[in-house]
Amino acid sequence: MNKIAYYDLRWEALKGRLKPVIGREDELSRLSRVVKRALQNNCLLVGPSGVGKTALVHGWAKMALDAADDKEKFVIVQLDAESFQGLNSTATVPINLYKEAVNSLPAGVVFIDNFGQLTYNKPVALNYLIQLFKPLLESSKTQFIFSMEQKEYKWIVEQQPSFANFFEVLQVKTQGPEDQVAILAQASVALSKDSKVVVDETILQTIISLTGRFSSLGQMPASAIKILDESIALSQVKKNEAVSEEDIYQVVADKIGIPLSQLKVTDTEMLKRLDAELNASIIGQEEPIEKISTIIKRAKLGLKNPNRPLGSFLVLGPSGVGKTETAKILAEKVFGKQESFIRIDMSEFGEAHTVARLIGAPAGYVGYEAGGGLTNSVKQDPYSLVLLDEIEKANPKIFDIFLQILDDGRLTSGQGETIDFTQTIVMATSNLGVAEIIKGFQSGEDIGSEEFLQAYVMPALGVAFRLEFLNRFDSIVIFNPLTKHNLLEIAQLEIKKIELRVTKHNIRFSIDPQVLMSKINTLADPRFGARPVKRFVEATCETLISKKLLSEQ
Repeated sequence: MNKIAYYDLRWEALKGRLKPVIGREDELSRLSRVVKRALQNNCLLVGPSGVGKTALVHGWAKMALDAADDKEKFVIVQLDAESFQGLNSTATVPINLYKEAVNSLPAGVVFIDNFGQLTYNKPVALNYLIQLFKPLLESSKTQFIFSMEQKEYKWIVEQQPSFANFFEVLQVKTQGPEDQVAILAQASVALSKDSKVVVDETILQTIISLTGRFSSLGQMPASAIKILDESIALSQVKKNEAVSEEDIYQVVADKIGIPLSQLKVTDTEMLKRLDAELNASIIGQEEPIEKISTIIKRAKLGLKNPNRPLGSFLVLGPSGVGKTETAKILAEKVFGKQESFIRIDMSEFGEAHTVARLIGAPAGYVGYEAGGGLTNSVKQDPYSLVLLDEIEKANPKIFDIFLQILDDGRLTSGQGETIDFTQTIVMATSNLGVAEIIKGFQSGEDIGSEEFLQAYVMPALGVAFRLEFLNRFDSIVIFNPLTKHNLLEIAQLEIKKIELRVTKHNIRFSIDPQVLMSKINTLADPRFGARPVKRFVEATCETLISKKLLSEQ
C-alpha cells in the first residue's frame, strides 16, 4: 500500500466542479483563520449528517483557491475514508504500510469526510488512526480537517482527550429558511438540467416548509434536495413542464406515510379547527381543552417564548375522563400524524438510576450505544407530543431533567448531543388531588378556577413536586369528572366507532337512549370515568355482532 486514494479538490475547483457555499460567512471565515494559524491549525467540523459539512469544505476550497496568490502551490485534497476500513482488531493491512501511505500525502490541507464513522465505538480503530496521524498533527507540514457528528466527537474526546486537543472545533448548525431556499435553488439547476422541468421559488419554499415540519424526512438541506429530486422525477413521469405543489405534497405524503389531504392542511386551518375537533372526540372537557388549545395557538403563531416547548401542561383529573385521549388527538391534529405521540410510563422510573433509560447512559457504562428512550424518540421526531403518564410516580431526580426541558427547550443526552424540545408539546398526567377534584365538582365548585387550584389542589401537588417544578408548566389543567349525560354521549360515540369498524358487514345499532341510560346509572363512578361504560358498550356490541355473523354462516 504505497498511497491512499484521494480527490484533488484544487483540480476540482479549477475545473469549476465545486459549488460556492450559500451563507455560512462566519464558518468560512473561521475555517480560514484556523488553517492559517501557527498553532492548533487543524479543524473538526461537528454537525448532524446532511447539514452541509462536506459542502462547506468544498465551498471553502473554491474560495481559498480563488484568493490564493500562487494557485499552483495551493494544495487541498479529500481522502477516501473507506481507505482506512481495514484498521480494526483484525487489520488486513499492516499499520506500517498505512503509515507509509499517510506520510506520502501532499503538504497542504487534507480533508477526511465522515472521520467519526471510522472511529465511533471502535477503540482499536481510533488507536490505530492516532498512531497514523499524530506525527503529522504535531508538525506544520499538513493541516487536517475532519468531519463528524456530535456523538462521535463526544466519544473521541472521552476516549482520547489529548488527540482532540490538536483540533479547533467548528460547530456546523442547520441554516435558516432563506439560506435553505437558496441552497435548493442552486441544486435545482443541476437536478433539472436534463429534464428541463421548471422549478419556481414558491415550490422551493414549500419543500423547505414541509421538510422542516416533518423531521423524519431527514436533516436539511440534504433531505430537501432529495424531495426536490423526486418531485422533478414525478413531474417527468406525469409529463408536466413544471413541478407543482401537488407533486411536492404527493412525494412528502408517500415518504412519511400520511394521507395527502391531511398533509395539505395549513397551520392556520388546523388552529381554527382545533377546539372543535378535540371537543368532537373528547366529551365534557370544553374548558380544559380551551386552555390547552389557546396556549398551542399562541405558540404556533409565534407569540410564545421560542426557546421553550410549544406547550407544557400538568393535567389532573380522575381516571378515564379523556386526558390521554386528548394528548393522542392533539398530537395528530398539531403534527399531522398519529405516530407523533411519545408515551412514557413514569411509574417505570421510580429509582434514581433509571434516569439513564430516559437520556442514555454516559460513555463507559452499559447501554451507552443504545441512547435513551426519551432523547432517541425526540431526536428522531422533534415534532411530537411527549406524554409523561403518572409523573408523580417517578423519582424526584427525574424531575430535574424536565426542569431543563420546560425552561430551556433542550436536553443533553448521555451521548452529549443537544436534543431540541422547542417543537414538542409536553403533557404530564397525575392522579394527585383527584379526591379534592371530585369533591369540589360534586359540591358545585368551579374546579377549573385559579382559586380552587390554589386552595385545594396545590397542597396535594406539593407533597410530590417542588414548587419550582410546578411553576415551569405553562398551565395546570384540571379535567372534569364525567356526568351521567357525558357518559351517555360517550357510549353513543363508542357505538358509532364500532359501526365504522364493521362497515363491510353493513351493521347498525338501534338503541333506546333511556335503556342505555338505565345501564349507565349502574356503571357511573366518578373515580373511574368512562372506562366501565366503554367496556360495557364494547362487550355488548361485539357480542351481538359475533352472534349475527356466526348465524349467517
